[in-house]
Amino acid sequence: MAQFKAVTVKKTTSLNLVTGFFQYLRDEQEAVQKRTFTKWINSHLAKHKPPLEVNDLFEDIKDGVKLLALLEVLSGQRLPCEQGRQLKRIHWVSNIGTALKFLEGRKIKLVNINATDIADGRPSIVLGLIWTIILYFQIEELTSNLPALQALSSSASSVDSMASSETGSPPMKRKVVTRFQGNAKRALLRWVQNTATKRLGIEVKDFGPSWRSGVAFHSVIRAIRPDLVDMDTVIKRSNRENLEEAFTLAENELGIPRLLDAEGKEFKARYILDNVDVDKPDEKSIMTYVAQFLKHYPDPHQSETDGQQEENYPHNIELMLEREERKVLRELKIWLDQLERDILRAQGSEESLSDRYQAFKNFRVQYEMRLKQIESLLQPVHRDGKLSADQAIVKQSCDHVSVRLLDWHIHLDKSLPSPLGVIGAWLHRAELSLREDVPIQQAHEETANIIHRKLEQHKEVLKNLEGHRQTFQQIHRDRSVNGVPVPPEQLQDMAERFNFVSTSSHVHLIKFEFWEMKYRLMAFLMLAESKLKSWIIKYGRRDSVELLLHNYIAFIDGHKFFEHYESAFRNLKQAADSYLKSGASGSKITMKAEDAENVNKFLNDVTAQWKNLSVELRSVRSMLEEVICNWEKYSSAVASLQAWLEDAEKMLNQAESDKREFFRNLPHWIQEHMDMNDAGNFLIETCDETVSRELKQQLLLLNGRWRELFVKVKHYARADEVDKLRKDFDDGIETLNIFIEKANERMKTPVQVSFLNIRTYIQDVEDIKYKVPSMEAAYKTATRNAQQLTKDLTEDEIACMLSNMTTIKDELNKIRERALPLLRDSQAMLPPLEEMEKHITGFYQSLEKASRVTSSRDSEGPGDFKQKCQELVTYQQSCKKCLSVIDKNHQVIVKSLDTSKNLKHLDTSLLERRITELQVSSQSMVKETTEWKRHVDANSSLMKRFEESRVELEKVLKIARSSMTERGNPEDLLQRHTEFFGQLDQRVLNAFLKACDELTDILPEQEQQTLQETVRKLHKQWKDVQTEIPNHLLRLKVDQEKIRLMTSLQECESELARENRSLPSVGSERLIKEHRMFFKEKGPQALCEKRLQHMEELCLKLPESEQAQQTLESCRTAFNEVKEEIDCTLQKLMQHGDKWKEFNSRFSELSAWVTSKESQLRLLRNRAGDPSKFGQVKASVESLRNDAELQEGNVSWLKTRMADLIEVCTDSDAQRHGVALSKLSNDFKSLLTSLSESEKVVLAVSDCVQFREEVKTTLEELTQGQQDLIADIGKILDSESVREAQQLLLLHQQQLKRLRLKRKEMQEQIKRGKQLQIEEGLEETLQDDLLKLETTLSKMDENTEAQENNLEVTLAAWLEFDAQQNAVREFVGKVRTLTEREMNFSSADSLSSELEQSKDLLKQCETETRQVNILLKRATEIKLGPQNQTFLQDQARGLSEQVDKVENGLKRE
Repeated sequence: MAQFKAVTVKKTTSLNLVTGFFQYLRDEQEAVQKRTFTKWINSHLAKHKPPLEVNDLFEDIKDGVKLLALLEVLSGQRLPCEQGRQLKRIHWVSNIGTALKFLEGRKIKLVNINATDIADGRPSIVLGLIWTIILYFQIEELTSNLPALQALSSSASSVDSMASSETGSPPMKRKVVTRFQGNAKRALLRWVQNTATKRLGIEVKDFGPSWRSGVAFHSVIRAIRPDLVDMDTVIKRSNRENLEEAFTLAENELGIPRLLDAEGKEFKARYILDNVDVDKPDEKSIMTYVAQFLKHYPDPHQSETDGQQEENYPHNIELMLEREERKVLRELKIWLDQLERDILRAQGSEESLSDRYQAFKNFRVQYEMRLKQIESLLQPVHRDGKLSADQAIVKQSCDHVSVRLLDWHIHLDKSLPSPLGVIGAWLHRAELSLREDVPIQQAHEETANIIHRKLEQHKEVLKNLEGHRQTFQQIHRDRSVNGVPVPPEQLQDMAERFNFVSTSSHVHLIKFEFWEMKYRLMAFLMLAESKLKSWIIKYGRRDSVELLLHNYIAFIDGHKFFEHYESAFRNLKQAADSYLKSGASGSKITMKAEDAENVNKFLNDVTAQWKNLSVELRSVRSMLEEVICNWEKYSSAVASLQAWLEDAEKMLNQAESDKREFFRNLPHWIQEHMDMNDAGNFLIETCDETVSRELKQQLLLLNGRWRELFVKVKHYARADEVDKLRKDFDDGIETLNIFIEKANERMKTPVQVSFLNIRTYIQDVEDIKYKVPSMEAAYKTATRNAQQLTKDLTEDEIACMLSNMTTIKDELNKIRERALPLLRDSQAMLPPLEEMEKHITGFYQSLEKASRVTSSRDSEGPGDFKQKCQELVTYQQSCKKCLSVIDKNHQVIVKSLDTSKNLKHLDTSLLERRITELQVSSQSMVKETTEWKRHVDANSSLMKRFEESRVELEKVLKIARSSMTERGNPEDLLQRHTEFFGQLDQRVLNAFLKACDELTDILPEQEQQTLQETVRKLHKQWKDVQTEIPNHLLRLKVDQEKIRLMTSLQECESELARENRSLPSVGSERLIKEHRMFFKEKGPQALCEKRLQHMEELCLKLPESEQAQQTLESCRTAFNEVKEEIDCTLQKLMQHGDKWKEFNSRFSELSAWVTSKESQLRLLRNRAGDPSKFGQVKASVESLRNDAELQEGNVSWLKTRMADLIEVCTDSDAQRHGVALSKLSNDFKSLLTSLSESEKVVLAVSDCVQFREEVKTTLEELTQGQQDLIADIGKILDSESVREAQQLLLLHQQQLKRLRLKRKEMQEQIKRGKQLQIEEGLEETLQDDLLKLETTLSKMDENTEAQENNLEVTLAAWLEFDAQQNAVREFVGKVRTLTEREMNFSSADSLSSELEQSKDLLKQCETETRQVNILLKRATEIKLGPQNQTFLQDQARGLSEQVDKVENGLKRE
């Protein structure tokens, strides 16, 4: 955190500012709600007995006492509460748990509100709980008395929805809004609008900015008390004035507390501005305040006499609105039923799949648009969230239509050709899985198990996604399935749905995994809370507490409870991270910011909940152990105290000495008694009522016995106290004596005067000074102890004690009085001593530096003598200055010691000795300096000249040596060194030798030898340089050529590396050309040879040197290696087979083709004579000819390519491939020759095969014609009548005529076949077919003539049979007419006439009988079909029977 703060201080970004601003707004909102809710709570707690008050909402509610009191006032019920002075956290959590359980019993849903959060005073949780209570107990219950307004609200929203446009997006899934959450706010707002604001034309849309001006508050007050508000005046005033006036009127006239005002009068206006007159007033605070007006509003049902209220609030408005809503719902039900019937009708139509799908989409869009409009009508209006009967019926109809549409959609997708239909069915299952909701169970573990099962089911469905995706993508590209076109619109919709499934499946599975982890963790936390509640109860006896502790250890440690949570939370965190990442990228279902915030909020809430819960769980063990410990302490104390009390009560009757000895340890039992009471009181607070009562009674009895005894023996408790006081007194006196002795010793001991000694002495005195107050305190303590001991000591002891105390006090006074002046005088000496010590050190440092300068005259050569002289003067002046300051400070110190009475014990002998030594050293330095200057002046000019020439010569030699050892670019070095060594001459050396000769004359002999040695050394170095210069320049030239050679070699190697690197991608053929172009005659390789030759010439000029030869050899070796690598690379490129890859491929293809076609051609030539295989042979030969024409191009390409490859390959490869290509070319030519011969054979066989097909076709037609004729004959003979038979006969004759016309063509065909047999020779099967055709043709001629004649004869006989049969039937009819008429014989003549007539008829009848017999015979002779044959016989027999009947009748007459 410290690091974070530092960062924010150093760098304030715009993000920090925005974050800080929003945090400020949240804090301000919390502050406003806190003030409002606190006032609201206090307004109700004032009714409690005794009255209570909340000062700090977040702190005062922690123990749950005032929360339970508030719920008691609001509900009128008595709630159990843990109270007492020593309430601990477990009692707080218990009280809050009781309150939350009471609210849950009222069916109030508490989301993420836990007892531990309230006990921690978390602002957001506390405010959320209080708002829930306000919403339920005030706003909800008051708005529940407004049924008409609720109905009006519901109806208005429904009408608005129905009146909206017909175009809209498909309905999203809607969460049911219960009255407890949404309807209370809506009803309260509707009440304000209808009672106050609408009448005055004031628009109130919310509980935020609409109230800022204060006009809305005045309109509500006017609706209750019209005489209190003048709206014309209100509109003209400012916001601040209106708000102040409205709150004042509400408080004074209506008795409504100022929840939106500050507590202090002087801050009233500012807090009004903070609460309401802002851009975004706090909604909850305004709702809480406005809801109080409901209690003062008159009942509209009781004010029907008022015309205006009667107009706005008719007594039957609720019924009217209910009827209107029911009417709308019934019309909607009718529309849904009609839509379902239309869907069923359209689903059963026989239209095309595309038309049916278009109809389905139209119905679905129509239904979804209407469903969007009626969404508000289907919201629950009952308190329990249930639908009305009409709503339930409409909801059921909606479900039916949805099911119909879904079934139709599935059927349309399944109707698609396979496999698209299978994909469509799978797609519906996948969509159902993705949109399936999880039923939230009461138990979180059960919900997690359900989610796990759903997750496995969905994985099972979605595992086929990839396989179906590939198939569908292919179908989507082709726009058809196996050539069958698919409706494009349906296919596009499926593509969009498939895309949705593909992009959403991963997120869906991750979301379900997160949900499973979430509910498992919630179940875990619920288990922890339930266990915690079972452990923070009021405890019983020790054994029950031990049992609880044993259960706690078994559960927490045995199940590794905390490790289990860490593992579960880690899994949840990973699932949440995956869920958030998947929702943020790649998916069609983009996670809403609210969902991501809810996930993060859940994780934060779980973390906070577990943080508190884990603390509670861990504290349970310590609490249980503390209870057990107190039980042990209490039991032990009670037992021991009871035993001691019994012994003490008995000891009261014993002698005084025995009692004194027995009660000597009374303080111990006093402490034991206190421990017993502490443990007992703790157990009384933490144990249940029964145990607490028993403990109270037991403590009451024991404390009574203790009080009675303690009054009698309390004076014995001082025995040990006196001993302790005496020991403390002696210890204090000893400590004081030791301090006095050491202090006197330190202040009176002689001290040598020096800075370090005086500083140490001052520290000792200061230490004594600082210890004096503590010693005085110790003296006072000893005095108090002595006063307490006077009651228990003799007079002599008291006198001795007082004498010692007086002596110690006098000594302490002397030390205190002497320490201050002694410390003051000593500190006054410290600055001059410090300055004196500092200048002594400076004096010795300057003296040492001067000595180093003067002592170097014999050991050093000529140098910068002037500078040393200046240094000596400086050092001398420094020493004089230091001596002056030292003398001055010495005089000050001596004066101080002489005038001070407190510093007589300080000794200055050491200081005097040091000053004398300084003066002697100063005089010695002056003498040495004078002698050194005299010696230096004599030799300064010659030395200066010698030194300058020496330095110049050494500089030249140094540059020359450094040049010879310099490393760098040889070309640059050669240029610079040639120029430098060309300018080098002998003048520098001559000037040095001349200065050396002059200096030798004045130097002592010893120094001359040193000088000569220096000269010889420098002269030798000069000669060595002059000798080495030519060789050095030659070596630089060699190195220069080496660098150039290596550069060229690197170019060669780079080219070779590029060729090797590019070989796989570029190809060897191109690289060979580039290689030859790069390494041509004037290329880098030739240049390397020339430079190597030049290096050899330079090395011959150099003396034999191993380094030069090594350089030459290394260059020669490098060149040979590169040259060898060049040759190897070229050889590798020429041998590389990639250039032959395409050639070999085409060569192999052509060779394989030639080989296969040769064997195929041999087989075709063998089959060419077989007409049955002629078609196959002909097609194969034509295919071969086409392939051969294509392969001729390949042969040409191979020859051309071979000519190109010969230039870039080895001779062996060229010879080998050339031989193979020549052989392949000859084989191809042979194949073409064989193919031409085969084509001639096929052409010869073609005529025979064609003729055979014609013969076969003709024979089949002839056979079919005969079969048709036979069938026609059967039809004729089976005709129902003679007339039909005659018509069929005419058709039969026409068919015969057509066959006779084809007969000529068949004869011509037979002649052509005989001609072919003569010319080319036909095979046996064709000869048989030709013979069969000729035979069949001759037989047909014979059979058709005979059949035609027979048919004509049969039909003539059948026609004559019918004519005779009709004549007999006519006669029979005539006779029946005569015989059946009524006879009237009027005379004998008439009778005779009738008799004659009958006789004539009888004769005719006999004739007809004979004719019938002939018909019976003919019926068997006429050759018709079996059915007609039987029919004719039946007709003849029937006719015979009729004639017989007529004849018998005539005979009877």
